[in-house]
Amino acid sequence: MKTITTLLIAFVCSISFGQNFTGKIIDKQNLPISFANIVAKDKADNSLIKGTISDENGVFSINTIKEDIYLEISFVGFTTKKIYPIQPAIGTIVLEEEGQQLQEVVITARKKLIQQKVDRLVFNVENTVAGTGGTALDALKATPSVNVDTDNLAIVGKGNVRVMVNDRIIQLSGNELTAYLNSIASDDIKDIEVITTPPSKYDAEGNSGLINIVLKKSKENSWNNQLRTSYTQATYSLFNFGNTFNYNKNKVSLIASLNGTKGHTAQFNQFDIIYPSASTVSNLDMKNKENMISGRLGLDYNLTNNATVGILYTGLSEDKGINDGGRTLTNDGNGTYTINEGNAETTNKNHSINAHYIQKLDTLGRKLSIDVDYFNFNNSSNRGFSSEQFVTNQSYFEAKNSTNQNIKNYSGRIDMEHPGKWANFSYGAKTTITKTDSDVAFYNTTTGTPIFDPTQSNEFMYSENINAVYADMSKPLGEKWQTKIGLRFENTRTKGVSETNNQTDINSYNKLFPSVFLGYTPSRKNMFNLSYSRRIQRPSFERLNPFRFYINPISYQEGNPFLKPQISENLELKHIYKGKLISKAFVSYVDNGYFNIIKAEDGAQQRIVVTFDNFYTAYNYGLTETFIYNPTKWWNTTTQATVSKMDTQYKDGFNLDAELVSRWNFQLYNRNTFHLNEAKTIQAETTLIYASPQKLMYFSISEMVSLDLGLKFSLLDKKLNCTVAVNDILKRKATSVNTKTNGIDQTYYNYFDTRGVKIGLNYSFGNKKIKVKQRNSGNEEEQNRAKTN
Repeated sequence: MKTITTLLIAFVCSISFGQNFTGKIIDKQNLPISFANIVAKDKADNSLIKGTISDENGVFSINTIKEDIYLEISFVGFTTKKIYPIQPAIGTIVLEEEGQQLQEVVITARKKLIQQKVDRLVFNVENTVAGTGGTALDALKATPSVNVDTDNLAIVGKGNVRVMVNDRIIQLSGNELTAYLNSIASDDIKDIEVITTPPSKYDAEGNSGLINIVLKKSKENSWNNQLRTSYTQATYSLFNFGNTFNYNKNKVSLIASLNGTKGHTAQFNQFDIIYPSASTVSNLDMKNKENMISGRLGLDYNLTNNATVGILYTGLSEDKGINDGGRTLTNDGNGTYTINEGNAETTNKNHSINAHYIQKLDTLGRKLSIDVDYFNFNNSSNRGFSSEQFVTNQSYFEAKNSTNQNIKNYSGRIDMEHPGKWANFSYGAKTTITKTDSDVAFYNTTTGTPIFDPTQSNEFMYSENINAVYADMSKPLGEKWQTKIGLRFENTRTKGVSETNNQTDINSYNKLFPSVFLGYTPSRKNMFNLSYSRRIQRPSFERLNPFRFYINPISYQEGNPFLKPQISENLELKHIYKGKLISKAFVSYVDNGYFNIIKAEDGAQQRIVVTFDNFYTAYNYGLTETFIYNPTKWWNTTTQATVSKMDTQYKDGFNLDAELVSRWNFQLYNRNTFHLNEAKTIQAETTLIYASPQKLMYFSISEMVSLDLGLKFSLLDKKLNCTVAVNDILKRKATSVNTKTNGIDQTYYNYFDTRGVKIGLNYSFGNKKIKVKQRNSGNEEEQNRAKTN
């Protein structure tokens, strides 16, 4: 009876005299601190009353039965803070980092190089060789879990990913994305976030994950300017230069950046093909002109303390050229050989404008964001090539292939972040309209007079409208559990018109994309995460266009207007031990998958044809172990090992006359940083990547080894930074690919001249103290699949 009476009194007191305190916990960089400990204690005897943890946004709510209390806020690596609240809405609480070495995901005592959050891995690019005198692409190459291979970006164990800058999707892919990333100086980058299973807030586009590049921003009432240049010597030389100016005073924030590239790169190709009639060996060497200038101009204005309006312009102009030449030897008993020559001139122009309005509604995180975006991409290319055969059946052929592509994209988005006592909500809507016009013209110039060939020419128009709504909810479940669930609905309507083929294709579909995250933190030493998301991968505009584009005199690529999007289901389980050992198991299922179909044709003209189709379903699964260790105060190391396998099956009704193969693949990543003096102004880095021989789909790929070395010198009170890097020292980054289709055995070897020496200089003056710019911009899921060869 006494126990019951005590419980009744406690219940009445909780109703009559209880207090519900709410607040948000951040660090000095204005980043939310997830899973911080909040403990309510009695002022009289310091006894524990109740405890809870902050959610992934740093927001907490704690209800107490007493009013005369104080709160202790703590998190590993931060100084514990006591709060004596005088009202229920406490507001924002800033924790100071401890000066000692942290016991969470930390590489050095002075900086967190890698931080694991609930749904993403955060890589701090600052104070690395990759973060000085390089580009965003260089920084991505040094990011754990990210693979960079020529014009493709992928997460280890996953497929290709989409790239965001400051939470905004970049409306480019392929070569154009590479050019854009090379226009961003690594010195401008604060963090790189690897998001393997994106929540419902983000567009469902992309069959694996997202990479978010977070740029720096000047402190209030300060200005900063960075001058940079770099020189790369491989087969040819390449020169980069740039300048970035940041200004932030009172209500105005301004960023202006200009970057340029001038020089050449090389590519060496070999194709070995065994036809029934004869075998051929083709060599094709390419010298690529790389002239590019790009810039960014952004302005934000604080209308009030809680309202901001801004505009951001990004532009790029690129002048590219290719000169290639090679020889094809035919083993037909006569010693027949063919001389192939080609050249191409390509111009790319990209203009992107974002206008945004942000309204903070309270101090606990309620915020309204509105974004309107416009994107325009123009590509024009003229390619001429010739083929002359000697010894037997002597012949000569010459042709010209011209392409023009114009892509326009309009989008509008509204987002709401709505923390509450019971749970935190975010919801919003977006609409996107994309229009693309492409035309390809083929001329036979063998006689010296251009003759138009309508069978190899085409005009193609494509339009796409995507409307989406989404909602996310996150909520702590006690002191150790955290959950986040979301649902996204997308309606897509497309129309493709081929004027030359007199063909119109209309498609419309509705899709639901759920996402679930579950976090469990039993102790400071252990953290578990389970995540699931459903994704969609829409074909690039190039792959939808049924034109024939000649890659070289002996091969061409042809699009398919009937390509459908592929759907993937992604599941991950992650365990983090002491912030040093990260274990991850993953599995994904791909339905209606599409990929390149490579066929070697034997006949009067022996050639290679690349097409596309939805021909497979696949399971991709594996394990990843990441070990972060500091053997000494001057030596930091990160090692990551991944084993994975992709099991592929043909869809009903498909058979490419090629055997589908699969086996376990292994990849090792190891990165070491050495501080060579006490002042830490001299730093060395080594990066080793190894990939075992692979078998996936109908390809067998040889092993790959990449070894990079770098040195960084900080001078003039660290205002001047000098870097020297030697990349692909072993010259084993290139791989050979073997396949057999139509009974024809083929081996392709492509070397992109990755071995070289790079020297970089960066000089910064003004107020060099930089912090992250925090805001959610619209257009973060901009639909773009602009890709040209």
